[in-house]
Amino acid sequence: MSAVVQRILAPVDLAESREPDLSYAIGLAAQLGAELQLLAVIDTPATLNLIGHHGSTGRGGGFEQELQQEVEAKLQRAVDQAAQAGVRALGHLTFSENLEEQILKEALVERVDLILVRSLGRSGIMKALLGSTAGEILKAAPCPVLVARA
Repeated sequence: MSAVVQRILAPVDLAESREPDLSYAIGLAAQLGAELQLLAVIDTPATLNLIGHHGSTGRGGGFEQELQQEVEAKLQRAVDQAAQAGVRALGHLTFSENLEEQILKEALVERVDLILVRSLGRSGIMKALLGSTAGEILKAAPCPVLVARA
């Protein structure tokens, strides 16, 4: 009998200025013996946060490349952290203006069994479930969704 959850998709929050906390996703994947698919989507809020972190580079088109390299390095650190916990993890980076759509697309393409999203839950339960990124994913996901409080 095979495991019910073999592949978990965990979007990586780039809007935070600190390193993303993926300990819950890694721990869950370890407990279930599942592979972890880490998805980083560079969207407008993530871009603005990273611009604020770096300031203007003044090098023309070099900022996008620097941004991509920084996010790829974060993904690699997360993949390495997962490997230390005995979890097979893969990181994927994409640029998209529609975060929810990109997460749902990735879930379909990668045929994941579970999407794990983090929610701050700051604006009341109804808004958190119906108006947030987590809520949008809950409405349209092709598989079960686990919403964990960040």
